[in-house]
Amino acid sequence: MKQTTLLILAIVTFGSIASCQQEDQAPDSPVVLELRLLQPFPDGAEQSPFAPPQPTLHDILTRIWEADRNENVKGLFLRIGAMQSAWGSIGDLIEALDDFRSETRPVHCHFETADNVGYLLLASTCDRITMSPAGMLNLIGPAAVMIYARSFLEKLGIEAEIIHMGRYKGAGDTFIRDDMPEEAKESMDAILDDLYRALVDATSSRAAGDAAKARALIDGGPYTSAAALEAGLIDAVGFLRGSREEIKSAAEVDTVRRTRLLPKQEQLTLGQFLDLLSGETDKPEATVERIALVFVTGNIVDGESATTGEAVSGPFVRAMERLEGDDDVKAVVLRINSPGGSALASDRMWEAARQLAEVKPLIASIGDMAASGGYYIASAAREILAHPNSLVGSIGVVGGKLNVADLTEELGVTTYVLQRGARAAWSTPVRGLNPSERQAFESLLRATYDRFIDRVSAGREMERESVLAAAEGRVMTARVGKELGLIDELGGLSEALERARSEAGLGPDSAVELWPPTRGMIDAINELLSGNGEDDARTLERLWLRRHPLAASLPLELWVATLRTLAREGVVLVPPYLFALR
Repeated sequence: MKQTTLLILAIVTFGSIASCQQEDQAPDSPVVLELRLLQPFPDGAEQSPFAPPQPTLHDILTRIWEADRNENVKGLFLRIGAMQSAWGSIGDLIEALDDFRSETRPVHCHFETADNVGYLLLASTCDRITMSPAGMLNLIGPAAVMIYARSFLEKLGIEAEIIHMGRYKGAGDTFIRDDMPEEAKESMDAILDDLYRALVDATSSRAAGDAAKARALIDGGPYTSAAALEAGLIDAVGFLRGSREEIKSAAEVDTVRRTRLLPKQEQLTLGQFLDLLSGETDKPEATVERIALVFVTGNIVDGESATTGEAVSGPFVRAMERLEGDDDVKAVVLRINSPGGSALASDRMWEAARQLAEVKPLIASIGDMAASGGYYIASAAREILAHPNSLVGSIGVVGGKLNVADLTEELGVTTYVLQRGARAAWSTPVRGLNPSERQAFESLLRATYDRFIDRVSAGREMERESVLAAAEGRVMTARVGKELGLIDELGGLSEALERARSEAGLGPDSAVELWPPTRGMIDAINELLSGNGEDDARTLERLWLRRHPLAASLPLELWVATLRTLAREGVVLVPPYLFALR
């Protein structure tokens, strides 16, 4: 007869956990802290509890801010990797590191492979740059590849019917053109010019301020370590250990201590864990006066349940309503990093943000991008801050469908469309739009575009004509956006938080509530047992909860009650809380 067994993984004693806590404590003697920034980082939105945790931009900034306030931190040692397209967000790191760095607090950097944005960070903030012997510096300048595939689709028997509201709104051009529209070229050239200017300015710091030489250096990339050293782009070639010794000497310390970028994970005793399973323990709500930092990250979609990697309207609206009614939340910062998405979702989120802005300070901070629906939401704030290289705008609308009638005919597929109502089948992919349907569709898009203009006009307190001058789907850098009135100030997240605290009358060290919060396995289990988080519940069951048919016939409460009798003091359950019943 098979026995029912309980397997609990990653359980350790209090003694072993204490050593880990010691590593996380603030330095109490002179040290250099090491930060590893080896890959692009999420802005700070919720991550899946079933995926390996990854530090966010906010986590990294928090570690730098903490180091800045600690007099025992005598320097920072950064390990840099490829930052890919984080042109805007990298400005937050540059600001934070500039605040830390001084003549007595050096910042040294080491890399193995770096790209344009990685070198922008290196050249802007590092007192000394070293590179691994076998590394590569991919300093080559920004580029954009535009693809147009109308003829390709025609060969497949597919016709795209796309309607744009705005001359620069080119999201659908890929499907309906074979050439690049002049408006798209104008917009993209302006963006590339601004990104290139930022890279030249940073590289100039390695060329005695000579912009012409900096442009020549960028044209000479990519670089091996020897070539980068000869060009003066780095200070030395060597391995990581030698670079650590150099920063210790410069900072006059004996220790380089690696900094944990992720915040401490919650530690629970087995008894507390089982209490949570049984529903007897609730998380206490914060009552301290604070500001809130709300992340809008990813494509904007309509819905009522949170989805990892997307900005979903329903959870956002509920969060804004809660923050609006919480007297202890004195101000809110919206951190937006989104290319846009659903017009309906954007409008719902704009209204919720606008209502909050009527009763307490609401400041928008733009990361790499707040375009289309992302800017739609940002316009509800009292102030909008962005880095010069952040992308903003795209005030326009695009919509359409693919007509696969020729493809189905070629494949020998016969279709019949039966309808009641003149436009009942307007969205079907097996035929094109007729004139009446096209007129109705254009009217829908026109109404959405007009609403977008009106929302920006109301939120920014701009004349409608001024918004139209900056609209028509045009994407631009924040530097240009400021000139057109779409941005109030050029600044990053730290500036936005500082302004929020100031307007709320709070001190510089006042608490910050993050939304959405990072959910651990415990939160997923709690949602599972409370009937929420259905998607996570299914994932949880599939990934790690396997119950024997005999065990499944017994109430979960009975299992929990039995397990509680086994809990003993001195045992800690450490994430990821993996166990199985079988």
